Amino acid sequence: MLSLGPNAFAVLVVLLLALRLIPHRRGPTALWEDVAWTVASALLLVGLGGVWLATFALPESVAFTTPDFSEYCRSVASAVDGQAARWSPNRSRLSGLPAILTAPGLGTQDALLVNAWVGQGLLGAGLYLWGRSLHSPVAGVAAVLAACALTPLTALGRMLTFYPMIVGTLTLSTGLVAVAWRWPGRRTALLAGVGVGLAFLVDLRGLMWGLPLLGMAGLRILALRRPKKVLPLLACLLAPVYLAWWLGPQTYPPQTTTLEVLSDLTKGWKDAVRYVQVRAPATTADGYVWSRSSVLRIPHTLIWLAEQGERVPPELRTHPDTLRALRQLFDPLHSLFLGASIVGVVGLLRRPDRILLLAGIGLPFAVALEGAVAARFAGLRFLGNGMPLLAVLGGLGFATVVMGMARTRPRDAPRLRLRAIAGMVLLVLLLVGTIDSVVSPLALWRFRGHSADAGLLTACDNPVGAPELPTWLYRLP
Repeated sequence: MLSLGPNAFAVLVVLLLALRLIPHRRGPTALWEDVAWTVASALLLVGLGGVWLATFALPESVAFTTPDFSEYCRSVASAVDGQAARWSPNRSRLSGLPAILTAPGLGTQDALLVNAWVGQGLLGAGLYLWGRSLHSPVAGVAAVLAACALTPLTALGRMLTFYPMIVGTLTLSTGLVAVAWRWPGRRTALLAGVGVGLAFLVDLRGLMWGLPLLGMAGLRILALRRPKKVLPLLACLLAPVYLAWWLGPQTYPPQTTTLEVLSDLTKGWKDAVRYVQVRAPATTADGYVWSRSSVLRIPHTLIWLAEQGERVPPELRTHPDTLRALRQLFDPLHSLFLGASIVGVVGLLRRPDRILLLAGIGLPFAVALEGAVAARFAGLRFLGNGMPLLAVLGGLGFATVVMGMARTRPRDAPRLRLRAIAGMVLLVLLLVGTIDSVVSPLALWRFRGHSADAGLLTACDNPVGAPELPTWLYRLP
């Protein structure tokens, strides 16, 4: 059992003093309240998740790295030094933008840490907006707290790669589209367009998110059936997407590989299981790259991806590495999140339009989660691509139990505020380990990394004139 440390105490104070977090009057929540809680959710996930809870998965290190860690270092350093040709062909510049901006003053390693924090902050903001749009502010904050129970999401705040920015941006994009669905208007349509554009720009695989998000946002606008209103809203939605197309060459340098090459599933398992012949990846000349290839190429890319998925060996699901990863990262929480998902969906039965929204914008995350298990041995960073959906479903289940089914107008019941605050305090006590449970960071089943920091100081390129040693990284818990 953990004592209630300063970080957890601060979280409890924020929850107890939350101003109008729980609707206690009829009428919509004020805009400034949602903006404030969006920012607070971003800080909450970074502070409680990345800065503190992630440390329990790092007994011998202060950060997570990947086999291509040096590639991220080289990309950041080369971007700062003006050597664009050395940027990784597998990544968008947008996914490393915070690192590029901060590397001259902090050094590459600390800049990658800032990159991770920014990405995890975007994840927290997106989870709040997503849950808030489906149910209530309580669902939004509960989704952020649910994310703190999932190691692949808390680990993003300590992952010195571009994955945190990719996952965070895609989740924020989803949250912005959810807001536009719930409250259609010119401002929200513009925000949805920005979200769709960011999804296309942050990673080549953002195509699988951008297309459903664009479709759901467009469907909501067309459902208004008022030509005088529909046309301006469609213009607001599509203008940022066109801008994203124009910015594509600045985001994806000439050496960028195609989505087909990047998504070649055989790279991860061809030496570990029985090799099944698959269609060779397309070359950079005829594959998909946002704004560099024709939009007419997209259907061919989607067909190729579907064919790749059908050729994944079924024994990957039962491979010892896959089963071990699931036992350490999710299986003990499976029943808990399954129950919350069922309750959460039941809570939306009075609003079938929101069930449609959940299905439409949650599909890419579900596919990513399935792919992480079916083709990537349930790796930590791959599970993180799909687990935002689980966090939102967990938040929906909590909000349904506390607040009741989703309604057009919140009920005027002061007791709901007390129940919600008491429930959130209980969630925090469980998450920080003050109350022993399966979600405690000290639970014996949880993943514990065994990658020490030897080599971090020598394997990372620095921009010219940047500090040689980490200044923040090794001051973390």
